[in-house]
Amino acid sequence: MNNIININLDGCAFQIEEEAYNKLNTYLDTIKSRLGNNEEAKEIVADIEARIAELFQFKCPQGNITLPVVSEIIETIGEPAEIVDEEDAEEPKQESKSQSFSAPPPYFGRKGLYRDRDDRVFAGVCSGLGAYFDVDPLVFRIIAVVTTLLSVGAVPIIYIVLWIAMPEARTLDQRMRMRGAITFKNVGDNIKEEYNAVSNRFKSYSNSQNYKNMQNRMNKTGDVMANGLHAVLKIIGTILGIGIVLWSVLCIMIIAGVLILKDAMPFLADSVGNLYITNVPNYFLSQVDQTLATIGIMLVLGIPFLVILYLGLMLIFRFKSNGKAIGLAALGLWIAGLLLLFFTALHIVKGFEDAGSVSEHHKLESTTSNTVYLKVANKDNYSGNKEYLFDLNDMELSLQNGKLIVEGDPQINISRGDDFSIHITKNARGLNEEEAEFNATSTEYFWAQNDSIIYLDRTFSLSDEALIRQQNVNVNIQIPHNKSLQVSPYLDRLIDDY
Repeated sequence: MNNIININLDGCAFQIEEEAYNKLNTYLDTIKSRLGNNEEAKEIVADIEARIAELFQFKCPQGNITLPVVSEIIETIGEPAEIVDEEDAEEPKQESKSQSFSAPPPYFGRKGLYRDRDDRVFAGVCSGLGAYFDVDPLVFRIIAVVTTLLSVGAVPIIYIVLWIAMPEARTLDQRMRMRGAITFKNVGDNIKEEYNAVSNRFKSYSNSQNYKNMQNRMNKTGDVMANGLHAVLKIIGTILGIGIVLWSVLCIMIIAGVLILKDAMPFLADSVGNLYITNVPNYFLSQVDQTLATIGIMLVLGIPFLVILYLGLMLIFRFKSNGKAIGLAALGLWIAGLLLLFFTALHIVKGFEDAGSVSEHHKLESTTSNTVYLKVANKDNYSGNKEYLFDLNDMELSLQNGKLIVEGDPQINISRGDDFSIHITKNARGLNEEEAEFNATSTEYFWAQNDSIIYLDRTFSLSDEALIRQQNVNVNIQIPHNKSLQVSPYLDRLIDDY
Protein backbone atom coordinates (compact mmCIF):
# COMPACT_ATOMS: atom_id res chain seq x y z
CA MET A 1 0.00 0.00 0.00
CA ASN A 2 1.40 3.35 -1.07
CA ASN A 3 1.89 5.98 1.56
CA ILE A 4 0.23 9.36 1.02
CA ILE A 5 2.50 12.43 1.06
CA ASN A 6 1.31 16.01 1.40
CA ILE A 7 3.16 18.38 -0.91
CA ASN A 8 2.95 22.04 -1.84
CA LEU A 9 3.45 22.84 -5.49
CA ASP A 10 3.29 26.46 -6.66
CA GLY A 11 1.33 27.42 -3.56
CA CYS A 12 -1.26 24.61 -4.00
CA ALA A 13 -1.60 21.69 -1.58
CA PHE A 14 -1.85 18.14 -3.00
CA GLN A 15 -1.96 14.61 -1.61
CA ILE A 16 0.25 12.32 -3.69
CA GLU A 17 1.14 8.67 -3.50
CA GLU A 18 4.73 7.89 -2.53
CA GLU A 19 5.62 6.21 -5.85
CA ALA A 20 4.09 9.11 -7.77
CA TYR A 21 6.00 11.56 -5.57
CA ASN A 22 9.32 9.79 -6.20
CA LYS A 23 8.75 9.83 -9.97
CA LEU A 24 7.77 13.50 -9.97
CA ASN A 25 10.72 14.44 -7.78
CA THR A 26 13.13 12.55 -10.05
CA TYR A 27 11.61 14.27 -13.10
CA LEU A 28 12.08 17.75 -11.61
CA ASP A 29 15.60 17.01 -10.32
CA THR A 30 16.65 15.82 -13.79
CA ILE A 31 15.41 19.04 -15.36
CA LYS A 32 17.23 21.13 -12.71
CA SER A 33 20.49 19.28 -13.30
CA ARG A 34 20.25 19.80 -17.05
CA LEU A 35 19.41 23.50 -16.85
CA GLY A 36 21.98 24.52 -14.29
CA ASN A 37 21.77 26.75 -11.24
CA ASN A 38 21.58 30.30 -12.62
CA GLU A 39 18.64 32.68 -12.20
CA GLU A 40 17.27 32.00 -15.67
CA ALA A 41 17.21 28.25 -14.98
CA LYS A 42 15.45 28.76 -11.64
CA GLU A 43 12.79 30.84 -13.38
CA ILE A 44 12.17 28.09 -15.94
CA VAL A 45 11.94 25.38 -13.24
CA ALA A 46 9.46 27.51 -11.29
CA ASP A 47 7.39 27.92 -14.43
CA ILE A 48 7.38 24.15 -15.05
CA GLU A 49 6.27 23.50 -11.45
CA ALA A 50 3.46 26.05 -11.84
CA ARG A 51 2.26 24.39 -15.03
CA ILE A 52 2.36 20.92 -13.45
CA ALA A 53 0.29 22.26 -10.55
CA GLU A 54 -2.28 23.56 -13.03
CA LEU A 55 -2.41 20.16 -14.70
CA PHE A 56 -2.89 18.47 -11.31
CA GLN A 57 -5.82 20.79 -10.62
CA PHE A 58 -7.24 20.14 -14.07
CA LYS A 59 -6.85 16.36 -13.95
CA CYS A 60 -7.52 15.74 -10.21
CA PRO A 61 -9.76 18.44 -8.75
CA GLN A 62 -9.85 16.56 -5.41
CA GLY A 63 -6.07 16.82 -5.07
CA ASN A 64 -5.35 13.04 -4.83
CA ILE A 65 -2.44 12.40 -7.23
CA THR A 66 -1.67 8.86 -8.34
CA LEU A 67 1.24 7.35 -10.27
CA PRO A 68 -0.69 7.02 -13.57
CA VAL A 69 -1.57 10.72 -13.39
CA VAL A 70 2.07 11.72 -12.90
CA SER A 71 3.17 9.40 -15.72
CA GLU A 72 0.54 10.83 -18.06
CA ILE A 73 1.54 14.42 -17.27
CA ILE A 74 5.25 13.69 -17.80
CA GLU A 75 4.48 11.93 -21.08
CA THR A 76 2.26 14.82 -22.16
CA ILE A 77 4.74 17.58 -21.32
CA GLY A 78 7.79 15.64 -22.44
CA GLU A 79 10.83 13.99 -20.96
CA PRO A 80 13.71 16.20 -19.72
CA ALA A 81 15.78 15.38 -22.79
CA GLU A 82 12.99 16.63 -25.04
CA ILE A 83 12.37 19.79 -23.06
CA VAL A 84 15.90 20.97 -22.39
CA ASP A 85 17.53 19.97 -25.66
CA GLU A 86 14.88 19.30 -28.30
CA GLU A 87 17.51 19.36 -31.05
CA ASP A 88 18.94 16.04 -29.79
CA ALA A 89 15.61 14.23 -29.80
CA GLU A 90 15.39 11.59 -32.57
CA GLU A 91 12.34 11.42 -34.78
CA PRO A 92 11.99 7.62 -34.61
CA LYS A 93 11.84 7.81 -30.83
CA GLN A 94 9.13 10.45 -31.04
CA GLU A 95 7.18 8.37 -33.52
CA SER A 96 7.32 5.31 -31.31
CA LYS A 97 6.15 7.42 -28.38
CA SER A 98 3.22 8.77 -30.32
CA GLN A 99 2.28 5.26 -31.35
CA SER A 100 2.49 3.84 -27.83
CA PHE A 101 0.73 6.77 -26.25
CA SER A 102 -2.95 6.26 -25.74
CA ALA A 103 -4.66 9.65 -25.43
CA PRO A 104 -7.20 9.87 -22.62
CA PRO A 105 -10.80 10.58 -23.52
CA PRO A 106 -11.49 14.20 -24.46
CA TYR A 107 -12.67 16.68 -21.89
CA PHE A 108 -15.92 18.08 -23.21
CA GLY A 109 -15.90 21.20 -21.11
CA ARG A 110 -18.73 23.63 -21.49
CA LYS A 111 -17.58 26.56 -23.61
CA GLY A 112 -17.57 29.76 -21.56
CA LEU A 113 -17.44 33.47 -22.32
CA TYR A 114 -14.34 35.03 -20.74
CA ARG A 115 -12.19 38.10 -21.26
CA ASP A 116 -8.81 37.18 -22.76
CA ARG A 117 -6.17 39.06 -20.77
CA ASP A 118 -3.32 37.78 -22.96
CA ASP A 119 -4.67 39.47 -26.11
CA ARG A 120 -6.35 42.71 -25.14
CA VAL A 121 -6.42 46.38 -26.06
CA PHE A 122 -8.55 47.63 -23.18
CA ALA A 123 -10.21 44.86 -21.16
CA GLY A 124 -10.04 41.85 -23.51
CA VAL A 125 -13.76 41.82 -24.37
CA CYS A 126 -13.28 41.65 -28.15
CA SER A 127 -10.59 38.96 -27.88
CA GLY A 128 -12.88 36.97 -25.56
CA LEU A 129 -15.74 37.20 -28.06
CA GLY A 130 -13.36 36.14 -30.82
CA ALA A 131 -12.29 33.08 -28.85
CA TYR A 132 -15.88 32.15 -28.04
CA PHE A 133 -17.12 32.45 -31.63
CA ASP A 134 -13.81 31.23 -33.14
CA VAL A 135 -13.36 34.50 -35.06
CA ASP A 136 -10.33 36.80 -35.31
CA PRO A 137 -10.69 39.43 -32.51
CA LEU A 138 -9.78 42.13 -35.06
CA VAL A 139 -13.22 41.63 -36.63
CA PHE A 140 -14.95 42.50 -33.35
CA ARG A 141 -12.62 45.48 -32.79
CA ILE A 142 -13.40 46.93 -36.22
CA ILE A 143 -17.13 46.40 -35.65
CA ALA A 144 -16.84 48.10 -32.25
CA VAL A 145 -15.10 51.18 -33.69
CA VAL A 146 -17.49 51.55 -36.64
CA THR A 147 -20.66 51.03 -34.61
CA THR A 148 -19.40 53.45 -31.94
CA LEU A 149 -19.34 56.20 -34.54
CA LEU A 150 -22.70 55.23 -36.04
CA SER A 151 -24.46 54.87 -32.67
CA VAL A 152 -23.02 58.13 -31.24
CA GLY A 153 -21.58 56.41 -28.19
CA ALA A 154 -24.00 53.57 -27.41
CA VAL A 155 -21.45 50.79 -28.08
CA PRO A 156 -19.02 51.87 -25.31
CA ILE A 157 -21.87 51.41 -22.82
CA ILE A 158 -22.38 47.85 -24.13
CA TYR A 159 -18.59 47.32 -23.88
CA ILE A 160 -18.61 48.42 -20.24
CA VAL A 161 -21.52 46.08 -19.47
CA LEU A 162 -19.65 43.15 -21.08
CA TRP A 163 -16.48 44.18 -19.22
CA ILE A 164 -18.39 43.84 -15.95
CA ALA A 165 -20.34 40.72 -16.94
CA MET A 166 -17.51 38.68 -18.51
CA PRO A 167 -14.99 37.24 -16.02
CA GLU A 168 -11.31 37.29 -16.87
CA ALA A 169 -9.73 33.98 -17.91
CA ARG A 170 -7.10 33.62 -15.19
CA THR A 171 -6.73 29.89 -14.53
CA LEU A 172 -5.81 27.16 -16.99
CA ASP A 173 -9.32 25.71 -16.80
CA GLN A 174 -10.87 29.09 -17.66
CA ARG A 175 -8.49 29.64 -20.57
CA MET A 176 -9.35 26.20 -21.92
CA ARG A 177 -13.10 26.69 -21.45
CA MET A 178 -12.82 30.02 -23.27
CA ARG A 179 -11.82 28.14 -26.42
CA GLY A 180 -14.17 25.15 -26.07
CA ALA A 181 -13.92 21.38 -25.58
CA ILE A 182 -10.36 20.01 -25.56
CA THR A 183 -8.44 16.85 -24.72
CA PHE A 184 -6.00 16.53 -21.88
CA LYS A 185 -3.26 16.10 -24.47
CA ASN A 186 -4.16 19.55 -25.86
CA VAL A 187 -3.78 20.98 -22.39
CA GLY A 188 -0.30 19.54 -22.16
CA ASP A 189 0.58 20.92 -25.59
CA ASN A 190 -0.65 24.34 -24.53
CA ILE A 191 1.44 24.26 -21.38
CA LYS A 192 4.45 22.99 -23.29
CA GLU A 193 4.08 25.94 -25.70
CA GLU A 194 3.97 28.32 -22.74
CA TYR A 195 7.07 26.67 -21.33
CA ASN A 196 8.89 26.84 -24.67
CA ALA A 197 8.21 30.57 -24.83
CA VAL A 198 10.01 30.99 -21.51
CA SER A 199 12.78 28.52 -22.23
CA ASN A 200 13.63 30.29 -25.49
CA ARG A 201 15.08 33.10 -23.40
CA PHE A 202 17.33 30.60 -21.67
CA LYS A 203 18.42 29.02 -24.93
CA SER A 204 19.17 32.38 -26.50
CA TYR A 205 20.96 33.45 -23.32
CA SER A 206 23.13 30.35 -23.25
CA ASN A 207 25.64 30.16 -26.07
CA SER A 208 25.03 26.48 -26.96
CA GLN A 209 26.30 24.79 -30.10
CA ASN A 210 22.79 23.63 -30.94
CA TYR A 211 21.65 27.24 -31.04
CA LYS A 212 24.49 28.18 -33.36
CA ASN A 213 23.74 25.23 -35.64
CA MET A 214 20.11 26.18 -35.80
CA GLN A 215 21.06 29.72 -36.79
CA ASN A 216 23.28 28.39 -39.57
CA ARG A 217 20.50 26.20 -40.96
CA MET A 218 18.02 29.05 -41.35
CA ASN A 219 16.44 29.28 -44.75
CA LYS A 220 17.71 32.47 -46.38
CA THR A 221 15.01 32.43 -49.02
CA GLY A 222 12.37 32.28 -46.33
CA ASP A 223 14.02 35.21 -44.56
CA VAL A 224 13.89 37.34 -47.68
CA MET A 225 10.22 36.53 -48.22
CA ALA A 226 9.41 37.23 -44.58
CA ASN A 227 11.28 40.53 -44.62
CA GLY A 228 9.57 41.54 -47.87
CA LEU A 229 6.14 40.69 -46.47
CA HIS A 230 6.94 42.60 -43.31
CA ALA A 231 7.96 45.66 -45.35
CA VAL A 232 4.78 45.50 -47.44
CA LEU A 233 2.61 45.21 -44.33
CA LYS A 234 4.51 48.10 -42.76
CA ILE A 235 3.84 50.29 -45.80
CA ILE A 236 0.16 49.32 -45.86
CA GLY A 237 -0.11 50.05 -42.14
CA THR A 238 1.52 53.45 -42.61
CA ILE A 239 -0.82 54.37 -45.47
CA LEU A 240 -3.81 53.18 -43.47
CA GLY A 241 -2.60 55.14 -40.44
CA ILE A 242 -2.24 58.33 -42.50
CA GLY A 243 -5.79 57.91 -43.83
CA ILE A 244 -7.15 57.33 -40.33
CA VAL A 245 -5.30 60.36 -38.97
CA LEU A 246 -6.53 62.67 -41.73
CA TRP A 247 -10.11 61.43 -41.42
CA SER A 248 -10.21 61.71 -37.63
CA VAL A 249 -8.60 65.18 -37.67
CA LEU A 250 -11.20 66.36 -40.22
CA CYS A 251 -14.05 65.00 -38.08
CA ILE A 252 -12.65 66.63 -34.93
CA MET A 253 -12.30 69.96 -36.75
CA ILE A 254 -15.90 69.77 -37.98
CA ILE A 255 -17.21 69.01 -34.48
CA ALA A 256 -15.14 71.79 -32.92
CA GLY A 257 -16.13 74.23 -35.68
CA VAL A 258 -19.85 73.58 -35.32
CA LEU A 259 -19.85 73.77 -31.53
CA ILE A 260 -17.27 76.48 -30.86
CA LEU A 261 -16.87 78.49 -34.07
CA LYS A 262 -20.47 78.22 -35.27
CA ASP A 263 -20.77 82.01 -35.62
CA ALA A 264 -18.08 81.93 -38.29
CA MET A 265 -19.45 78.97 -40.26
CA PRO A 266 -20.69 80.29 -43.63
CA PHE A 267 -23.22 77.52 -44.24
CA LEU A 268 -25.31 78.78 -41.29
CA ALA A 269 -25.95 82.11 -42.98
CA ASP A 270 -29.19 82.86 -44.81
CA SER A 271 -29.51 84.75 -48.07
CA VAL A 272 -29.03 88.19 -46.47
CA GLY A 273 -26.07 87.12 -44.37
CA ASN A 274 -27.81 86.82 -40.96
CA LEU A 275 -26.66 83.93 -38.81
CA TYR A 276 -30.08 83.54 -37.23
CA ILE A 277 -29.74 79.76 -36.74
CA THR A 278 -26.94 80.31 -34.25
CA ASN A 279 -29.37 82.35 -32.09
CA VAL A 280 -31.97 79.57 -31.83
CA PRO A 281 -30.31 77.88 -28.77
CA ASN A 282 -30.48 81.21 -26.91
CA TYR A 283 -34.27 80.87 -26.70
CA PHE A 284 -34.13 77.37 -25.21
CA LEU A 285 -30.92 77.14 -23.15
CA SER A 286 -29.28 79.44 -20.67
CA GLN A 287 -25.63 80.35 -21.20
CA VAL A 288 -24.59 77.87 -18.51
CA ASP A 289 -26.63 75.10 -20.15
CA GLN A 290 -25.16 75.91 -23.56
CA THR A 291 -21.62 75.78 -22.19
CA LEU A 292 -22.15 72.45 -20.41
CA ALA A 293 -23.95 70.94 -23.41
CA THR A 294 -21.15 72.07 -25.73
CA ILE A 295 -18.48 70.47 -23.52
CA GLY A 296 -20.55 67.29 -23.15
CA ILE A 297 -21.15 66.93 -26.90
CA MET A 298 -17.48 67.57 -27.63
CA LEU A 299 -16.46 64.81 -25.22
CA VAL A 300 -19.07 62.28 -26.38
CA LEU A 301 -18.41 62.85 -30.08
CA GLY A 302 -14.76 63.88 -29.92
CA ILE A 303 -13.25 61.19 -27.65
CA PRO A 304 -13.94 58.28 -30.08
CA PHE A 305 -12.28 60.25 -32.88
CA LEU A 306 -9.32 61.10 -30.63
CA VAL A 307 -8.88 57.40 -29.84
CA ILE A 308 -8.98 56.60 -33.57
CA LEU A 309 -6.47 59.40 -34.17
CA TYR A 310 -4.19 57.86 -31.53
CA LEU A 311 -4.46 54.41 -33.15
CA GLY A 312 -3.64 55.98 -36.53
CA LEU A 313 -0.53 57.63 -35.10
CA MET A 314 0.54 54.30 -33.63
CA LEU A 315 0.23 52.70 -37.08
CA ILE A 316 2.39 55.45 -38.59
CA PHE A 317 5.12 55.91 -35.97
CA ARG A 318 4.86 52.51 -34.17
CA PHE A 319 5.63 53.99 -30.79
CA LYS A 320 5.04 52.15 -27.53
CA SER A 321 2.81 53.58 -24.85
CA ASN A 322 0.60 52.58 -21.97
CA GLY A 323 -2.48 51.80 -24.04
CA LYS A 324 -4.47 50.62 -21.03
CA ALA A 325 -3.99 53.89 -19.16
CA ILE A 326 -4.86 55.94 -22.25
CA GLY A 327 -7.93 53.80 -22.86
CA LEU A 328 -9.16 54.19 -19.29
CA ALA A 329 -8.57 57.97 -19.44
CA ALA A 330 -10.50 58.23 -22.72
CA LEU A 331 -13.32 56.14 -21.29
CA GLY A 332 -13.45 58.33 -18.19
CA LEU A 333 -13.67 61.52 -20.27
CA TRP A 334 -16.36 59.97 -22.48
CA ILE A 335 -18.45 59.00 -19.44
CA ALA A 336 -17.91 62.53 -18.05
CA GLY A 337 -19.36 63.91 -21.29
CA LEU A 338 -22.41 61.66 -20.94
CA LEU A 339 -22.89 62.85 -17.36
CA LEU A 340 -22.63 66.49 -18.44
CA LEU A 341 -25.33 65.95 -21.08
CA PHE A 342 -27.51 64.12 -18.57
CA PHE A 343 -27.29 66.85 -15.94
CA THR A 344 -27.81 69.56 -18.57
CA ALA A 345 -30.98 67.82 -19.76
CA LEU A 346 -32.09 67.46 -16.13
CA HIS A 347 -31.49 71.18 -15.54
CA ILE A 348 -33.53 72.06 -18.64
CA VAL A 349 -36.42 69.88 -17.46
CA LYS A 350 -36.32 71.52 -14.03
CA GLY A 351 -36.58 74.86 -15.85
CA PHE A 352 -40.30 74.09 -16.30
CA GLU A 353 -40.87 73.18 -12.65
CA ASP A 354 -42.50 76.37 -11.22
CA ALA A 355 -45.23 78.56 -12.72
CA GLY A 356 -45.48 82.33 -12.61
CA SER A 357 -47.82 85.00 -13.96
CA VAL A 358 -48.20 88.77 -14.17
CA SER A 359 -51.46 90.63 -14.71
CA GLU A 360 -52.49 94.12 -15.73
CA HIS A 361 -55.98 95.64 -15.58
CA HIS A 362 -57.03 98.77 -17.44
CA LYS A 363 -60.35 100.61 -17.41
CA LEU A 364 -61.18 101.64 -20.96
CA GLU A 365 -62.39 105.12 -21.86
CA SER A 366 -66.12 105.35 -22.45
CA THR A 367 -67.30 106.03 -25.99
CA THR A 368 -70.45 107.57 -27.46
CA SER A 369 -70.48 105.05 -30.30
CA ASN A 370 -72.98 102.22 -30.04
CA THR A 371 -70.43 99.82 -31.53
CA VAL A 372 -67.04 98.70 -30.21
CA TYR A 373 -64.50 97.66 -32.86
CA LEU A 374 -61.66 95.16 -32.36
CA LYS A 375 -58.95 95.62 -34.97
CA VAL A 376 -55.44 94.36 -35.57
CA ALA A 377 -52.64 96.54 -34.23
CA ASN A 378 -49.22 96.95 -35.90
CA LYS A 379 -50.32 95.77 -39.32
CA ASP A 380 -46.92 96.71 -40.69
CA ASN A 381 -45.37 93.97 -38.54
CA TYR A 382 -47.26 91.36 -40.55
CA SER A 383 -46.69 92.81 -44.00
CA GLY A 384 -42.99 91.94 -44.28
CA ASN A 385 -41.43 88.81 -45.71
CA LYS A 386 -41.93 86.21 -42.99
CA GLU A 387 -40.16 82.85 -43.24
CA TYR A 388 -41.52 80.09 -41.01
CA LEU A 389 -38.92 77.89 -39.26
CA PHE A 390 -40.65 75.52 -36.80
CA ASP A 391 -43.11 75.25 -33.87
CA LEU A 392 -42.40 74.27 -30.26
CA ASN A 393 -44.75 74.38 -27.24
CA ASP A 394 -47.37 76.38 -29.21
CA MET A 395 -44.67 78.91 -30.07
CA GLU A 396 -43.66 79.69 -33.64
CA LEU A 397 -40.10 80.55 -34.63
CA SER A 398 -39.77 82.50 -37.85
CA LEU A 399 -37.52 84.95 -39.63
CA GLN A 400 -38.93 88.36 -40.42
CA ASN A 401 -36.95 91.10 -42.11
CA GLY A 402 -33.69 89.34 -41.23
CA LYS A 403 -34.49 88.92 -37.53
CA LEU A 404 -35.39 85.80 -35.59
CA ILE A 405 -38.72 86.20 -33.74
CA VAL A 406 -40.64 83.90 -31.41
CA GLU A 407 -44.42 84.33 -31.37
CA GLY A 408 -47.54 82.75 -29.93
CA ASP A 409 -51.29 83.21 -30.28
CA PRO A 410 -53.09 84.97 -27.42
CA GLN A 411 -56.44 83.76 -26.11
CA ILE A 412 -59.05 86.57 -26.32
CA ASN A 413 -62.19 86.30 -24.22
CA ILE A 414 -65.19 88.64 -24.55
CA SER A 415 -67.69 89.14 -21.75
CA ARG A 416 -70.63 91.48 -21.07
CA GLY A 417 -71.00 93.62 -17.96
CA ASP A 418 -71.33 97.08 -16.53
CA ASP A 419 -67.66 97.97 -16.98
CA PHE A 420 -65.69 98.74 -20.09
CA SER A 421 -62.27 97.25 -19.33
CA ILE A 422 -59.43 95.01 -20.46
CA HIS A 423 -57.54 92.52 -18.29
CA ILE A 424 -54.33 90.86 -19.60
CA THR A 425 -52.66 87.87 -17.88
CA LYS A 426 -49.23 86.60 -18.95
CA ASN A 427 -48.17 83.10 -17.81
CA ALA A 428 -44.85 81.26 -18.01
CA ARG A 429 -42.77 78.61 -16.25
CA GLY A 430 -39.25 78.64 -14.84
CA LEU A 431 -36.71 77.04 -12.52
CA ASN A 432 -38.26 78.92 -9.60
CA GLU A 433 -41.05 81.45 -9.08
CA GLU A 434 -38.75 84.42 -9.63
CA GLU A 435 -37.51 83.09 -12.94
CA ALA A 436 -41.04 82.11 -14.00
CA GLU A 437 -42.31 85.66 -13.32
CA PHE A 438 -39.36 87.09 -15.26
CA ASN A 439 -40.22 84.89 -18.26
CA ALA A 440 -43.85 86.01 -18.01
CA THR A 441 -42.88 89.69 -17.74
CA SER A 442 -40.61 89.33 -20.77
CA THR A 443 -43.62 88.37 -22.88
CA GLU A 444 -44.51 91.33 -25.10
CA TYR A 445 -48.12 92.04 -26.11
CA PHE A 446 -49.37 95.35 -27.52
CA TRP A 447 -52.83 96.89 -27.34
CA ALA A 448 -54.24 100.42 -27.62
CA GLN A 449 -57.59 102.27 -27.64
CA ASN A 450 -58.75 105.04 -29.97
CA ASP A 451 -62.29 106.03 -28.99
CA SER A 452 -64.49 103.05 -29.92
CA ILE A 453 -61.65 101.14 -31.58
CA ILE A 454 -59.51 98.73 -29.56
CA TYR A 455 -56.30 97.67 -31.30
CA LEU A 456 -54.98 94.22 -30.38
CA ASP A 457 -51.92 92.33 -31.50
CA ARG A 458 -52.87 89.01 -33.06
CA THR A 459 -49.64 87.45 -31.64
CA PHE A 460 -47.46 87.93 -28.60
CA SER A 461 -43.66 87.71 -28.77
CA LEU A 462 -40.72 87.02 -26.46
CA SER A 463 -37.96 89.46 -25.69
CA ASP A 464 -34.36 88.48 -26.39
CA GLU A 465 -33.69 87.90 -22.68
CA ALA A 466 -36.47 85.34 -22.12
CA LEU A 467 -36.35 81.57 -22.59
CA ILE A 468 -39.19 79.60 -24.16
CA ARG A 469 -41.00 78.25 -21.11
CA GLN A 470 -44.66 77.58 -22.09
CA GLN A 471 -45.60 81.27 -22.29
CA ASN A 472 -49.22 82.18 -23.01
CA VAL A 473 -51.31 85.36 -22.89
CA ASN A 474 -55.01 85.66 -21.93
CA VAL A 475 -56.84 88.87 -22.94
CA ASN A 476 -60.22 89.41 -21.22
CA ILE A 477 -62.32 92.31 -22.53
CA GLN A 478 -65.59 93.35 -20.88
CA ILE A 479 -68.08 95.17 -23.14
CA PRO A 480 -71.11 97.11 -21.74
CA HIS A 481 -74.50 95.53 -22.37
CA ASN A 482 -75.70 98.45 -24.50
CA LYS A 483 -72.78 98.20 -26.96
CA SER A 484 -72.53 95.98 -30.00
CA LEU A 485 -69.23 94.39 -31.06
CA GLN A 486 -67.53 94.10 -34.43
CA VAL A 487 -64.34 92.01 -34.74
CA SER A 488 -61.71 92.16 -37.48
CA PRO A 489 -61.39 88.97 -39.56
CA TYR A 490 -57.79 88.64 -38.40
CA LEU A 491 -58.88 88.42 -34.73
CA ASP A 492 -62.08 86.38 -34.83
CA ARG A 493 -60.13 83.09 -34.94
CA LEU A 494 -58.67 83.94 -31.52
CA ILE A 495 -62.08 84.39 -29.87
CA ASP A 496 -64.16 81.38 -28.93
CA ASP A 497 -67.50 83.14 -28.55
CA TYR A 498 -68.56 86.76 -28.91
